[in-house]
Amino acid sequence: MVEVGDTSNGDEILEVKELSDNQTLIRTEGTLSEEDFRVKLINEHHPRGVTVKHAHFAIDFFGKLQYDREIGGRVLQSLVDIWHGNDVEEELDEWRESSYQEGLPGYNLDYIFYAMAWILEQEDINYEPDGRDASKQREIDEILQQQGVNTPEGRKGSELAISLFCDISNGTHPVEAFYRVNLRI
Repeated sequence: MVEVGDTSNGDEILEVKELSDNQTLIRTEGTLSEEDFRVKLINEHHPRGVTVKHAHFAIDFFGKLQYDREIGGRVLQSLVDIWHGNDVEEELDEWRESSYQEGLPGYNLDYIFYAMAWILEQEDINYEPDGRDASKQREIDEILQQQGVNTPEGRKGSELAISLFCDISNGTHPVEAFYRVNLRI
């Protein structure tokens, strides 16, 4: 069992979340700033942990949209609600109370929601306020507006990641959406 204070690849483990599928999600110290951290998944295939990226979840989200557009839309809304400060466990409780989660392909929702909550927080920590040019910001604003999504105060860094999911929901192919947000694939 992994515990806070242990190490993963030499990095101190700062937080641990046991997932419903017997995998473990951890936050470890990062290197970009004093507050930076990495999000890693530990499982039988990766006992030392593998770094989790929001691109993994964007592909999974595309699959969920292909499976059922309404359910995909609900996943996006839950991500946006978490981004706006809703508790991950409360979002998961709403899903558990519905039958929508049954048979849903891809990653488990607890993995997606907890990992994305941490990744979005990490994006905000590492955001450089002058790091985005005006044309890119206009593009992000347009993508978010198409989904009716407003950026919460202090969440400019993670806005780009949320716009990726919104862009895919708007009908943009994931590869094109990755290029638009400048993610290497």
